[in-house]
Amino acid sequence: MPSAEAKEEARVHFSKGISLVKEQAWAAALAEFLVSIDLFPTRSALFNASLSYQKLQRFDDALDSYEKLLRDYPNLPADDKVTAQKAVAELRGRVGTVDVTDAEPGASIVISGQSRGEFPPVAALRVGAGSHVVRVFKEGFEPYETRVEVAGGQTARVSAKLKKLTDSGRLKVTERGGLTVDVLVDNVVVGQTPWEGLIGVGPHTVLLRGKGKLGTQPASAVVKSQQLTNLSLAAEDLEASLRVDPTPVSATVAIDAITVGNGVWLGRLKTGSHKVEITADGFLPISKTVNLTKGAREIVKVELERDPNAAFWQKPPKIAFEFSAGVAFVPTFGGPLADSCGAGCSQSLGIGALGFAHGTYELGSGFGFGASVGYMFAVQSLNDRTAQLFPYAGADGLPGPQDGTATDEIRLSAFLGGLHLSYRIGDVFPVLLRLGAGAMVGQIRDERKGQFVDSTGGPVTTAPDDDIQQIVSVYIDPEVKVGFKLADNVTLSGGVQATMLITIQQPTWTQTIEADAGNDGLGTYPADPLVGQFIFGIAPTVGLRYDF
Repeated sequence: MPSAEAKEEARVHFSKGISLVKEQAWAAALAEFLVSIDLFPTRSALFNASLSYQKLQRFDDALDSYEKLLRDYPNLPADDKVTAQKAVAELRGRVGTVDVTDAEPGASIVISGQSRGEFPPVAALRVGAGSHVVRVFKEGFEPYETRVEVAGGQTARVSAKLKKLTDSGRLKVTERGGLTVDVLVDNVVVGQTPWEGLIGVGPHTVLLRGKGKLGTQPASAVVKSQQLTNLSLAAEDLEASLRVDPTPVSATVAIDAITVGNGVWLGRLKTGSHKVEITADGFLPISKTVNLTKGAREIVKVELERDPNAAFWQKPPKIAFEFSAGVAFVPTFGGPLADSCGAGCSQSLGIGALGFAHGTYELGSGFGFGASVGYMFAVQSLNDRTAQLFPYAGADGLPGPQDGTATDEIRLSAFLGGLHLSYRIGDVFPVLLRLGAGAMVGQIRDERKGQFVDSTGGPVTTAPDDDIQQIVSVYIDPEVKVGFKLADNVTLSGGVQATMLITIQQPTWTQTIEADAGNDGLGTYPADPLVGQFIFGIAPTVGLRYDF
């Protein structure tokens, strides 16, 4: 039964907590309510502690506290009971569970700095939704540690297969006054003083914890291979406590230059000034000085800022292959043939296909370079353009040019090859900008027929003639794409690719091809270029990329 003195001290702390609630200083208020409960438990203190946990978004602690309130005080006032019941219903959607499997029987489980018993656990390990560090330890085995993301109302499964130590030493911990207290190594209770056990080589954090306020501050012990390390600590009353809650949860916490672990740390300390240091790969370190007074329960929440220059955030270079294809649209092939398409002439939109294969070496910054090979095909028709037939060299007849019209079906088919530069940003929906340049080598085919008037005024229809010429061009193909990651290595994308061709030597119609000019004899078409010096095409494309 608590003494009258303890009850009075509990009342004082409770009153301080109520005053802090009015100021919405929830962390400080929670500390006062917990001290009050330790001295003399009351439903009012437990109700307000539950509310403080909830306001601090420590949802698993809040759920446990509200459930304890409903269980231990069934005759709550109606309003408080309804509030607690609504909170439990809400919090169960914000609290998940961690299911630890495959561990060694008797292994200790620590989640976010709090001991959760031994494996296998006798009840579900409830935690607030979010990131947590899970640590599993057993003497003679390598400790297992991982980070898990827990969703509200869901279970995160952790397969904690422990490996036997291959290199180890022995650690012996004693209490100088001969007291029997718990020994914690790396935040896990391993036994009681005097304790000796087999643990991994390297630095370890050790502290003693007894009843009430009895214990020691964290100390460091460096264990060497196949050697015995002795550590003697003196337990004393620790009048203050500290909780360090870092973001990211995997951050390393050190107190007074002693590393106490990764993630949340909760423990008792001496009154006075303490230096808290939080570090994590890829983040700027933070150092805080905390002044603890007698009976204080301080909570230090720290969110580290990213270090933009840290190598941690730099993605490694990689090799990627991508195949893309699409429908190509060519407004015009240009040149004298297109220029002669005036009144009464119709010109179709050039249409075809474009396909490319790209190999890219991509740096972590997103910039990349590589080689590309592709194929392009397009067809365009010119109907009833203005044309002339000229006398064929060495042939009789055709006293002069014949005026009329011609119809051309122009086909471009060519292979492309060159180099490209690219820039890629984003993860789930990556955006790719690419600029390629190189050479195009292929063929231009013109299938032509005409309608003319001979010297007698009669109509002349020339039979279809084919002319196939080689075309060599320089190409430039800017491209933009937006992708969607189907898997870690596979991205499906869609975009637009422009193709600009600069013809090095324009192919022309072969004048040795004879055209039947009717009664006037044989004729030939002029040696006009079949395409212009500049050809522009555009193609909506889809692509599939694989990263190695």
